[in-house]
Amino acid sequence: MPDHVVPGVFIITEITQIQGSQSSLVTIFSLWNTMMGTSLLSMPWAINQAGFTCGIILLLASAALMLYTSYRILHAVKCTKSTNEVIEFSDVCKEYLGRWAEVIAFVSSLLTLLGGMIVYWILLSNFLYNVVTFIYHHAQGDEVSTKGSSDPICPSKSPHANHSHTSPNISMTTSDHSHDATFSRWWDEQKTVPIMLVVVVLPLINFKSPTFFTKFNALGTISVTYLVCFAMKNAISWGIHLDFHDSTSPVYVHEFKSTFPIITGISALAYFVHNCVSAITRLQRHPENTVRDLIIAYALVALTYIYMGVIVYISFGLDKNCLEDNFLNNLKDTNVMAFVARIGLFFQMLCVFPLLVFIFRLQFMNSLFGSIWPSLTHVLVLNLVLIGVCIIFAVFLPHIGKIIGFVGAFCGFSYAIALPCLVYMKIRYEKGTLTLPIIIFHSILIVIGLANFIGQFLLLG
Repeated sequence: MPDHVVPGVFIITEITQIQGSQSSLVTIFSLWNTMMGTSLLSMPWAINQAGFTCGIILLLASAALMLYTSYRILHAVKCTKSTNEVIEFSDVCKEYLGRWAEVIAFVSSLLTLLGGMIVYWILLSNFLYNVVTFIYHHAQGDEVSTKGSSDPICPSKSPHANHSHTSPNISMTTSDHSHDATFSRWWDEQKTVPIMLVVVVLPLINFKSPTFFTKFNALGTISVTYLVCFAMKNAISWGIHLDFHDSTSPVYVHEFKSTFPIITGISALAYFVHNCVSAITRLQRHPENTVRDLIIAYALVALTYIYMGVIVYISFGLDKNCLEDNFLNNLKDTNVMAFVARIGLFFQMLCVFPLLVFIFRLQFMNSLFGSIWPSLTHVLVLNLVLIGVCIIFAVFLPHIGKIIGFVGAFCGFSYAIALPCLVYMKIRYEKGTLTLPIIIFHSILIVIGLANFIGQFLLLG
């Protein structure tokens, strides 16, 4: 620019990168909050499926594995040759492995979001059903006895034990039974509630921006804190029920079970933060502390999951096989603290669900049409398809443990293990530092991820 327009002394000749403003505490909390999801409700069931000792070991081992591959993603993003300021791991995959790797990363990311939506829809239906049932019977003036309401139940042996309208603690007249039958016919957890939920959720997922819902992220922390305290309260009330010797005892503790792949599938999704770890740590004020913060975050997440799984498992006084993949189903409708937990989780998930839909829409539409909002028609069609898939699972396969296991195992194998390991080996190869031990070690990790995915099919029965 000539001096008569702007003097040369005003021309910036050196540009320095502005450091992020995010502290280590915020980074650690963001990583913890992102990983702390619906898997928390399935941990007691997962530990029972794997065996007590085996379950704890596998939760720790899975955390270590996912921590390592998360670090590999951060390292790969740092080593990329791209000059773009913002880059995602899928871009890194394309750069080092080709278009096929980018597609796998893209599909895996979408599948993770879809799996989360399905699980959330099932849980939203469950919470809404139980909350409305609780309110209905109190509004009807049913004489609900609170005696024994905090005791655990076994829905698998008594399918209606958790429904207060069939509880022996409620006295009803013939007219009451007639009203109750009508209510049950129109308010069914699998047949009607998942469909009625559309009225509540559909208007919320058609916003162009999710800014409103991001303001309620704190609800997730409050809900997790409440569940942690709730589990401790129940443990104090129920006591410890473990038997390591008598195999005929209903509370006999199996140290190992052949169904252990269930917990490895669930933990793969529980520790999955790989598709956003780069974005979360990008604004770190002190980038040199990123690895340390990542380790601390994973340690806290692992401790939280193990705490929740172990404390519910050891205090559960009935047959351990009665544990549900949503441990709140092991509590009666008349349990007031469980009622509060369901309300809190319902509104928290009601705020998170639109965010999952928005991120899915952003990635899907931008990839297909080059715009995150091609038109209202495009958005409505996509939203209706997503809700339709969620409803189908909520009606015909409302088992969050199996869904989390399959989604986690696939995404864990493809996005969280195979791609980071392959990218790392390719980087070392280009630098001429790829050695046989590195190839063997990372090949073993990929085989472990593949075995975990195959294991989910072996446990379908």
